[in-house]
Amino acid sequence: MFCRYLMAKRNIIKKKGEIMKQICYIILFFTAFFYACEKDVDSYEGESGIYFDTEGKLNDTVVVSWGMKAGDVVTRNLKLRVMLVGTVADYDRKFTVDVISDQTDTLAAEEGVDFEPFDKEYTIPANGAYADINIVLKRRETLKQRSRRFTVKLNETPELHFMYTRRSRIDSLTSLDVDYQRVVFMNENFPRPGWWTREGQKRFGDWSQTKAGLICDVMNIDREVWLGVLGEGTFTQGYLSYVGKYMYRWLQENPTKDEDGEWMEMGPDSQD
Repeated sequence: MFCRYLMAKRNIIKKKGEIMKQICYIILFFTAFFYACEKDVDSYEGESGIYFDTEGKLNDTVVVSWGMKAGDVVTRNLKLRVMLVGTVADYDRKFTVDVISDQTDTLAAEEGVDFEPFDKEYTIPANGAYADINIVLKRRETLKQRSRRFTVKLNETPELHFMYTRRSRIDSLTSLDVDYQRVVFMNENFPRPGWWTREGQKRFGDWSQTKAGLICDVMNIDREVWLGVLGEGTFTQGYLSYVGKYMYRWLQENPTKDEDGEWMEMGPDSQD
């Protein structure tokens, strides 16, 4: 009996020793981790860099879908934030950007037509950590036939280097530094709502972006609400039937051609 007691006591002591050993390993790991992090931060001392904010961005492209806005919305503001990495300074530091719109590109945007001219020089202010590039985009009718794009590219300075970016592989030999530029891509895409086949076809006829945009504009429907779930808010079956009949009568008085050049029509359930 006494021997079993001694063996149990020894096992308890042994387990306690193993636990203490694991705790020591954990302490050593986190000590080394925080020391490495501190050395990594220290490596930035005396150096600073700039890059475009990565929040919500998977790549270097900012997509602006005008089709999600009412037809009478012809300008919108775009903000591109440039972030500081490294040391915050007690004085202003300037940098410049280039606007690239390759005229050999069939989708090339035009300054003054697709976007208003904007400043090309900016400042990371004293004790600040970012600067904003504000661009006014312009909506032109031809976006329905062809998308537009242009690139805003950062330039290094003696004080603001390229120190941080994500990298995207183009092919086995080439990669792209993603966050030293932003490609602004504009289109008129207006997606087909998920409820259209079930509830829209019989009321509004064949789907088209032009028809959907006209319906939203005439009926004063927010286009983002239009893409919502049937049954939420005013999007009941009764409301959709009302919209279909109203648009049928409206088109009788205001004949309108669809994007295919044919006269726009509502579905059979609205034509009575």
